[in-house]
Amino acid sequence: MTRLYICILLLSIATYGGAQGDVRKEVLSMSLFQFQGGGYVPGGDMAELYGPFASVGFSFAYKTKKNILLGADFNYLFSNNVNDADTRFQELRFSVSNQVLGNEDEFVQVLVQKRGFATGFYVGKIFPILGPNPNSGLVVKLGINFFEHRTWIESRDADLPPLEGEYRKLYDRKRAGFAGYQFVGYQNFSNTRLANFFFGFDFYQGFTTDYRTFNVDAMEFTDGNYFDIAIGFKVGWVIPVYKQRDERFYIQ
Repeated sequence: MTRLYICILLLSIATYGGAQGDVRKEVLSMSLFQFQGGGYVPGGDMAELYGPFASVGFSFAYKTKKNILLGADFNYLFSNNVNDADTRFQELRFSVSNQVLGNEDEFVQVLVQKRGFATGFYVGKIFPILGPNPNSGLVVKLGINFFEHRTWIESRDADLPPLEGEYRKLYDRKRAGFAGYQFVGYQNFSNTRLANFFFGFDFYQGFTTDYRTFNVDAMEFTDGNYFDIAIGFKVGWVIPVYKQRDERFYIQ
């Protein structure tokens, strides 16, 4: 991991060499490779299923000489906070201890977690009202994402056919749909070439639908529409890639 950080740092420094201008004095166009992570609190209908969750992901963006951002990103969503983790698939649990019973009447440990992703496109603008140079400052992004979440179920100690393969889809509450996306925060491009990062608040508003037609544990057909909200804080490390200056000389 230390070697990875060193490589990223060296690449970030190298991309400044021979840049087409001075980052301290003028707005530069550049390609941005970003590695990011965050924490979120669910709202709306998603809060009925899950508690707080985290994300990790990456993004690619192009910044113009007018500080306009055009980008795309992918974020993987995960947590252990499933609200009904202790009561899901109740028909497979021993009535006294509430533990899951295996095929041979042994207790089986079952992993119940939230999984999902958000991916899409965004446009943004950097307002250089703060920061060390005209490339840094308040940043606002607006976008549209495809938003999906489900409950990941996995038996750890032994095979349990009711929770394996296609059968686990009867319990996972998968939902997906398009979501609006907003980000408000701060973007920094360092004059010293060492600290290129961003941080700020993330907002998702997902208009999702059921991807499963039946929840076997609840014995109900599903065909609902939901409004899933996520509010969080995201941070990221940025590797900027500049267009190189042409420094060739010609003699006639």
